Amino acid sequence: MTRDSINRRRVLTGAGVGLAGAMAGCLGGGGGDDDVQFLTDYYNDAWQSVWDDLEPQFEDETDIPVSIEEAGMSGSQESRLSQLIQSGNPPEANTSTFDQVADIWETDQLETVNDVVSSIEEVNGELNAGGAFLGEGDDIYQIPHGVYVSNFQYRQDVYDELGLDEPETFSDVLENAEVIDDAGGDLEGMRGYGLAGAKTGKSQDEMLVLLASAGISGIGLRWKDPDARDELEIWWPEDTVIEVLEYVDELSQYSPDPTNIGWASSLSSWVQGEYAQCYHLNAWPIGVTAQAAEANDSDGLRSVAENTEIIPYPMQDGVDPSENWLSSPAPDGYHIFANSERPGDAKEWFEWLYADSMERTVSFYETDPGRFLPTYSDVLESDAFQNQDIFENHGHLLEKLQYVQDEIWGNHYGSVDAANTSSPVSLYMQRQWFYGEMINRVVTDSMTPQEAYDWGYGELEDAFAEAQDTFG
Repeated sequence: MTRDSINRRRVLTGAGVGLAGAMAGCLGGGGGDDDVQFLTDYYNDAWQSVWDDLEPQFEDETDIPVSIEEAGMSGSQESRLSQLIQSGNPPEANTSTFDQVADIWETDQLETVNDVVSSIEEVNGELNAGGAFLGEGDDIYQIPHGVYVSNFQYRQDVYDELGLDEPETFSDVLENAEVIDDAGGDLEGMRGYGLAGAKTGKSQDEMLVLLASAGISGIGLRWKDPDARDELEIWWPEDTVIEVLEYVDELSQYSPDPTNIGWASSLSSWVQGEYAQCYHLNAWPIGVTAQAAEANDSDGLRSVAENTEIIPYPMQDGVDPSENWLSSPAPDGYHIFANSERPGDAKEWFEWLYADSMERTVSFYETDPGRFLPTYSDVLESDAFQNQDIFENHGHLLEKLQYVQDEIWGNHYGSVDAANTSSPVSLYMQRQWFYGEMINRVVTDSMTPQEAYDWGYGELEDAFAEAQDTFG
């Protein structure tokens, strides 16, 4: 168990809101030699209950044993996966976005899963991946579970109390953050913004979205010829990147220690009301807060969930929303490793999970309400999905999930045609941690925004050369 996961568990337990298992578990090593080994970050108390129920059912019906290992979230899961692959003992499957396994895919270590996906579509509707990269040609290498749509979340009750308007620009976010930070009374101690500044994970994602909201490529690449789309080049305008880093630097003045904020801690912090604005995904903070409210029968937490509003991330000053470089949400799901002992049995496991019934499929979204938008087209509008118990007391959560899908994904992604750089090279670049580390270096005062840009540009050149060598 890593120190980070120990600290994260302590924070969640100490919150007093029933979140001890909301984001992190720690099960130790993998399964036995004869088991289908499955690494996943789909693991909290609710997921554990689901897995504990389904694993023995599947084994009874198929004689295939499955061992599930909670491997941590973005940043730690890659390390565990790399350890297993380098030891010559890859797991049968993992959960991640496709960019996290791009180099593994390129070296022919992933199985195609077209047959599994086709069976799942018969029950849950066609894939709605929005042009995201799941493979090449007709081959699919991910069994999608859900997509991550990036957005901005804020506390409407705090805005109302302080007379704040919904932000449209970076400057608006900063102005609101300052007012919130300076507020006294019942808002004493609440910070204006929760900025992710740990070196990996959420800071990486946040940096890429901020750059896209400034009207440029987050990963620093574009097509040399937008029509041919056969060769990428570096394009990372210095003035714009430095302006984003200056914005980050200013935001950090209104945030709890950014180096302590990642995916898991951001959720527990939202539940505890530590800050009133942040970058996040889908309606994840609402879902975690709603679960905590029901677990503790807390009207205060119900109010936090009900007052969490979601909008597209505001734009850099002077940049029109039509110039946003967000291209497509990141699909998250399951990958099967060709060099593992039992890839065929792993396929059978996932087909058994998702192609049985809509009700079973919906049960997987119920474990992490708000975290994912379902990837299969019939799920969100199904009676099974909309009649989940969590929505009885939290209709706001369902409303915001639908808003994220219809408005943010529907109208704020894909505005710039040239922003679609979907390719193995761009996938490889999205998983380079230096983007997030640029935030870390600025907020820790180890570099100025100019110095961070210069350092990051050098890292970009090196990583792009590696990507070209790897993927051609």
